[in-house]
Amino acid sequence: MNPIANEIILQRYKTEAQKYSQVITSSYNGIVAINNDGEIFVFNPAAERILGRKSSEYMGKHISYLDPAMGLKETLVTGAVSFGVKTIIHGNTILTNRTPLYYNDKIVGAMGVFLDISELELVTEELNKHKTLVRELRAIIESSYDGLFICDKNGVVTRVNSAWERICGFSRHDVLGKTSHELVKEGYYNKSAAVKALETKKRCTVMLEMSSGPQKDKIIMATGTPVFDDNGETEQVVVNVRDISELENLKRQLNETTELSKRYASELEEIRLQQLKMDDIVAQGEEMKKIVELAARVAKVDSTVFITGESGVGKEVIVKKIHLLSKRKDNSLIKINCGAIPENLLESELFGYERGAFTGAKNEGKPGMFELASGGTLFLDEIGEMPLKLQVKLLRVLQEKEIVRVGGTKPIPVDVRVIAATNRNMIDLIRRGEFREDLYYRLNVVNINIPPLRNRREDIPALLHFVLKKLNEKYGENKRLTQPVVDRLLRYNWPGNVRELENIIERLVVLSDETNIQIKHLPALLQDNENNHRLVYINNLVPLKKAVEDVEIQLIENALKEYGSTRKAAKILQVNQSTIVRKAKQYKIMKTEDLTDCEILSPHQYVWKKGDYPGKSY
Repeated sequence: MNPIANEIILQRYKTEAQKYSQVITSSYNGIVAINNDGEIFVFNPAAERILGRKSSEYMGKHISYLDPAMGLKETLVTGAVSFGVKTIIHGNTILTNRTPLYYNDKIVGAMGVFLDISELELVTEELNKHKTLVRELRAIIESSYDGLFICDKNGVVTRVNSAWERICGFSRHDVLGKTSHELVKEGYYNKSAAVKALETKKRCTVMLEMSSGPQKDKIIMATGTPVFDDNGETEQVVVNVRDISELENLKRQLNETTELSKRYASELEEIRLQQLKMDDIVAQGEEMKKIVELAARVAKVDSTVFITGESGVGKEVIVKKIHLLSKRKDNSLIKINCGAIPENLLESELFGYERGAFTGAKNEGKPGMFELASGGTLFLDEIGEMPLKLQVKLLRVLQEKEIVRVGGTKPIPVDVRVIAATNRNMIDLIRRGEFREDLYYRLNVVNINIPPLRNRREDIPALLHFVLKKLNEKYGENKRLTQPVVDRLLRYNWPGNVRELENIIERLVVLSDETNIQIKHLPALLQDNENNHRLVYINNLVPLKKAVEDVEIQLIENALKEYGSTRKAAKILQVNQSTIVRKAKQYKIMKTEDLTDCEILSPHQYVWKKGDYPGKSY
């Protein structure tokens, strides 16, 4: 070949080689190439930058000396093309494309073109974090029960949540892109918290009214909060909206719940009071139940109460219950027996005395029962025994609500609830001039008359159980009453009433040496059944005719309960059967047609063929 032609061709190749070299040198991607022996013959500046190595360190050296992870040796062997292979070289994340080099259809080498994507990886990771955060914030905004309304610094609505749509009645598509000013101007609502927050640059709350849409006329509370950038300029406004009608509903429900709680508390207190008033009062019969109810009702007011009844019927127990159920329960209940204190001492005990009022008086004086009971209750027991002279002073105290001490002149106000009790016939005392009529009517505002135990026999079994249980606990015993003893006690007339019953049961518990109390343990009076039937008890002075009637009633009732038929009752009472039938009708013990015949089941329980005997079951 012509030397000139050779030179031209050589120059041409040199020029092309320079161009290719310039391309390789200028490439932003790293390029490493090896020959068929695995020796590196290309290592461009980008490879130096990415791998942190000088080309002079690797040129002419085997590829394994650089890093086997380049994978060029495998490409050289397999001739396979690989794209986007991610590898870690010297701590850098490298994305590599590997291709074999061919000459005359033969593999003469391999080339790797790679890019450092470490920064891209960091950016991608940060982007994913931001995406997760945005997703979480979007979920929080959407799940908020309160409505959220967000606008930019120009008032343009950028976001609303589902709660805002529910509360305001509009779709987000109706408001997104519009300004807060436009929403007011177009009649969505009458005022805007966002507009006010943009103007004042402060958090503000407004009560706005929906002017149109499904929620028209609804009152909504909206609070606008400005969000500032690094320069202190308003960047956006977040508005929190809440349906006031829902708050009002919650308030109403709270009030209803509060009222319900108060009602339940009142009912529980009433139940507690009901339990309290029944704790130590046995009331099985209707008459005693009415007395207990009356005591509970009168306890709520300050009216004077006058309790009457025979000795031992339980007047003091009723007094204690009235006091415990009253608003005065936290103050004193003071009892004074007007019949147990001498007349010359009773006045000073009731009204107190001043210094030097009489010989033996304390130098500092002494307050009386009225002063000591002030704010509480004063129980005047046996009021019928009070001397007439003191009755006048007591009347004045009840009228004026003040007392004057013995030897004193200065009135002393007292706030006392007075309860009086007696076992005497007050009308007879008034008739004989032994008790002032005006004082009687002043005391007898509310009268509670407690019947004797013989007239409320239905209470006796429960009383026996109650008293026996209390005494067993007191003495650490486990005594029981046998049925014959109960039957005998049921037939007894109890002239001493409940007090006598308590004393007899206590005697039985203390003195009996057996667990089961039997007839033989009873007092002699109760052991003699026949004598017990013949006993007649007179507790008060009554007209002779009425006394005879009372005795006949008791005898006929007892005979019918004991023997179960008018024929047997007539035989035991030694009269004709017609007499029993006539008197039973006269005293309304039973109707005549109900007395033709009856059948006895037990000593204290009967079943009648016609009608019912009133008191058949105890």
